[in-house]
Amino acid sequence: MDNSLRFNVTDERPRYCGKHDTYPFNENRIWEFNHRHDAILERYHLSLKSAEAVCLSDKLNSRSNLGALRNRKLRESAVLAAGLAAIAVGLHGRGSAAKLPKEERTKQMMNLLKRDNDRTAALAMAEVLQTTSMTLPVGEEVVIESTITEGVRVKPGKELGGNPTIAVGALFGKEEHRHIYGLPMKHNVSLLSMGNDVIDGTTKSVKGEHSSLTALFLTESNVKRHLPDVYIQRWMSGSYFDLFNPRSVPLEEQAEIIAKSYNDGTKLENLSAFFLDRNRHHYAMDKLNKAGVATPWDKDGDLFPSLVLGNDLVDFPNGRKLNSFIGEIGGSAEWAVGVLPLVWRGGQAIGMMTSQSALTRKDLSPEQKWKERFHFTEEEFMAIQDARFEHKPYFTIFDILEEPFAGGIACFGGITDNMFLPEMEGVSSSAADNTVTVNVLSTNSLGLTELWKLTFACTDGLEKTVDAFLPPKQRLINLKGKDLESAIGRVLDDPVLRERYRIFFNNEYYPALIPVREKMVLLHRAIEGLIARGALADIDREIVETTLKLASEWFVND
Repeated sequence: MDNSLRFNVTDERPRYCGKHDTYPFNENRIWEFNHRHDAILERYHLSLKSAEAVCLSDKLNSRSNLGALRNRKLRESAVLAAGLAAIAVGLHGRGSAAKLPKEERTKQMMNLLKRDNDRTAALAMAEVLQTTSMTLPVGEEVVIESTITEGVRVKPGKELGGNPTIAVGALFGKEEHRHIYGLPMKHNVSLLSMGNDVIDGTTKSVKGEHSSLTALFLTESNVKRHLPDVYIQRWMSGSYFDLFNPRSVPLEEQAEIIAKSYNDGTKLENLSAFFLDRNRHHYAMDKLNKAGVATPWDKDGDLFPSLVLGNDLVDFPNGRKLNSFIGEIGGSAEWAVGVLPLVWRGGQAIGMMTSQSALTRKDLSPEQKWKERFHFTEEEFMAIQDARFEHKPYFTIFDILEEPFAGGIACFGGITDNMFLPEMEGVSSSAADNTVTVNVLSTNSLGLTELWKLTFACTDGLEKTVDAFLPPKQRLINLKGKDLESAIGRVLDDPVLRERYRIFFNNEYYPALIPVREKMVLLHRAIEGLIARGALADIDREIVETTLKLASEWFVND
């Protein structure tokens, strides 16, 4: 085996070599942007100061239209949701672990810092979507339902699960529309589905390492099957390939199929297949390397590489392109959020559910893990049956969404500098100039891909903007008793802060909440279970009970 075929992307840094056409925003476009989004920008004391859109691909597919996303405000709100969520983390939690003495960077502390960043990103992302949907004019209204998310599952030895996120079932829209969701809706209200991974590369975000980003998509398509938050084995290409059943096709043949999909003479000795550096992948990487396939790897974050798959986009120093995933195993939200824009651009992907219990065992070798990856526990198989996947050995995005080419947009906000798209820089801020800058990659359902570079002025100073992004929990965790009750009471008395607090509450405590129309059933035992396993702390019990007391109208509990 040629060891040069397996390398860390930070050692063999890729370069972007595709299309690059820059379109600066003129004064009128900047004024219009600020006017369209004034409700959310004012909350964070921001105003767009300068911007440019860099067109990376204008090769459009003929299978789609923008649908409800023809509304520029709605379309730009997805860019803002990804961008402001990235800014929030960039100002509060990026590199938080790196600022601690090495002896304090324990696993428990890392998990707390990661949860802080997830909380910060989820709140900003959700607040943008809610504020936008509340301010759309009659005739162009939408209700957005979160249908795919990441952070729910427990990762034994890694994470406790139940991370703050925009949970499945969360709704954004005007109250009268949310209240009747699931019943016949007014014909002029569009129903949108949302997929999100509030931070891809959360560990990178707290370490300040490359290629950490926020991620979401909005689509007019209904969801056919709920995709559980489990490990998904994935095969992806920047070009369309004929479907195959990975269980019955050897890895080497899978690589041949994907290489041939490019129709340009690409052979195994030209192919690169991306992997996360995990023990579970080493067996597959060995086999592919022996077949001549390069396997570039990264420590964390496997969503973004899928966005730049394709023969004309990314080059490694060895001359190879980044053009495939072949058997890599990662999260379900990362699969879906990465696959949809890939398919819009003409690519193809398949996935298979795998056994998390087998893949996280410490007593198995890489080869044993690979061979045991489909040996499901009874509980895991019940989850597969519940999602109606028991008769689907493999699936595509067409098995998840009714109409993948319905109007939609996917957006990704750069928290840190990006390795795979070097022009996508991380969030930067200047106290001297009172500005903050973010880069957002967007692909719409037509296949148009752009990199938005947005610089905002902090209208009341950078410090005020930083404070505005701070989640409510960070202001409450050091309070108790009457002080905590008074603080929550003051928030609930302010209409804007009250709405923000409810979004935080939903994002934080969703494992113990059952939404019922515009109210929630609070599961007290679930709260205690989350505290017992360390996903929540004792202060969360007091926050929940105080909220139940002061905002009883939110709940259906006695």
